[in-house]
Amino acid sequence: MQGLLERGKQHHTGGPGLSGGSSGLADKDTNETPEEETNGSSRRGNMPKARENRRIRGPHMLHGAALMGAAMLISKTLGTLQKIPLQNIAGDRVFGIYNAVYPLYQMLLVMVTAGFPVAVSLLVAERQAGDDRSGVRLVLRASVLLLSLSGAAGFAAMWLGAGHIAQWIGDPGTASAVRSVSLALWAAPVMAALRGYYQGLGRMLPSAVSQLSEQTVRVAAMLSLLAIGWHWGWSDESLAAGATAGSAFGAAAGLTYIAGYWLRERGILRRESAPAGDGHRQDVPGPRAGSEKGHGQMTALSPSLSPKGGGVLMMMRRLAGLALPVTLGALAVPALGVVDAFTVPRLLGAAGMEPASAMAGFGLYSRGQPLVQLVVMVAGAIGGALVPALATARLQGDLTGVKRQAALMLRAAWAIGGAAAVGLVLLAEPINVMLYANAAGTRTFALVGCTALAGTVAAVAAAALQGLGSVRAPALFMLAAAVLKAALNALLVPPLGIAGAAWAGIAALMAAALLSAGAVRRATGAGMPVRRAAGIVLALAALAAALALAGRWGAPSLGLALPPRAAATVLALGGTAAGGGLFAAAALRFGAISAPELRALPGGAAIAARLRRWRLLPPGE
Repeated sequence: MQGLLERGKQHHTGGPGLSGGSSGLADKDTNETPEEETNGSSRRGNMPKARENRRIRGPHMLHGAALMGAAMLISKTLGTLQKIPLQNIAGDRVFGIYNAVYPLYQMLLVMVTAGFPVAVSLLVAERQAGDDRSGVRLVLRASVLLLSLSGAAGFAAMWLGAGHIAQWIGDPGTASAVRSVSLALWAAPVMAALRGYYQGLGRMLPSAVSQLSEQTVRVAAMLSLLAIGWHWGWSDESLAAGATAGSAFGAAAGLTYIAGYWLRERGILRRESAPAGDGHRQDVPGPRAGSEKGHGQMTALSPSLSPKGGGVLMMMRRLAGLALPVTLGALAVPALGVVDAFTVPRLLGAAGMEPASAMAGFGLYSRGQPLVQLVVMVAGAIGGALVPALATARLQGDLTGVKRQAALMLRAAWAIGGAAAVGLVLLAEPINVMLYANAAGTRTFALVGCTALAGTVAAVAAAALQGLGSVRAPALFMLAAAVLKAALNALLVPPLGIAGAAWAGIAALMAAALLSAGAVRRATGAGMPVRRAAGIVLALAALAAALALAGRWGAPSLGLALPPRAAATVLALGGTAAGGGLFAAAALRFGAISAPELRALPGGAAIAARLRRWRLLPPGE
């Protein structure tokens, strides 16, 4: 652990950055030119100005990060919940086709684009800091060219290989859905390049609005095409193709917004610079001097100033080199979905099911996934909110602070994931009926719900490891889980059907969770005191007892008074709200979290004082 902290302090004090040999960007002011760097007296004279600029930029950077985080959370929520009306409108087979094809598209999109927004933003910010205007143009042109070519290659692979992909999935009817989703690869990669460009300029609003536009239009287009297809009696294959085509509409909308934003700003800056008499130099859309939106001034990408081919090729290689590690890590996210898509329907077919029935069974298996993904996403966001405190303690060499923050993150993960898993298991039937209109596959739904515990722990532990400077370990653990999932699917699906796939998911994700949590514990020494663990267990027991009683006594009464789906909705939502409140109160009262830990959180002192007045904290804390 001491070595980990020493590396963190070295990086904090200006160790080599990603750019290879250049000093960290945190040590440079973005208004400082290369000439000022070589002039010691000039640099010292500019230090007060640099400090002032950093004070001005700080709130804007925090605001931008919060804006991007909110946009990402909203987008992921929309993307997760849109699967529910998809199943309601089109049925389990179309739902299964969508869940088989979409992870493959995500995997290919990650291979084409993941890591590039980060790489582009890094190189743009680096050149902006040195007032390297031609360098900014070079990064932008190289990234757009590289990602355009990558997207075209990805489209060709999916479109031309759709028949083979459908055979690998085990249902020939998936080919049209593969082709329709591949259209998104014409727009999504270029959009990623432009998002990275604006992020490098410190301007998050265009990226955030583009992201929200993409997701909103994607969901709206998907639902519209499903409604049209249902009205006109489309086949399951055509309905699935319409659903996946929403991704192409969304990507086109996101690209249209951010490209239009860039073109509009370029026109404004051209008009502003025209009176200066410089007919050849034009400003790149980006922050103008003195603007609240950013800092520095760039020149525009124009044919007269386009860098030569050799420079573009070198920059493309550098972008690819920077993006590769991030891409390899990001591949772990859709890996489990791709494993299921290529194994579960084929294994069900090998066990004697017709392709259409096997895909409908895969749709039943997928019913619980949106809620598990939502739980993991929220828990990951909570864990991400605690990462800055962990990283700060690490950089300051505060061993005690690192241990305390890591322990709190892991304990919160076990508690939140455990509560979610208990709720999804005991409320599986009413939730299934509420969301999907019938109770088919409830046993598998409950088993999939169990993965909320392991998924939450894995996500929060991954965030903790990243805060500790270990970026590769979580990705390796998830890739190992994907390999284990494939092996267990082959072993369990033939005899157990979709329930076997659910059991395989529980085992694979729990392996990843234990590996990740163990890595955090080894790096920090963070453990869970017996008293805190007992508090979590007692709170979970109270939650389970309450939900079991509600299901036993409340369900029959509601069934007499309301239609089946309405009764299931009242029981599911009421049980979730009441159970969540009960679990939180029990966890506090039984000592799952201490008053000092609460006070250490942002705004925690006021929360702890109020909880004490309500007698929700154990005596003596």
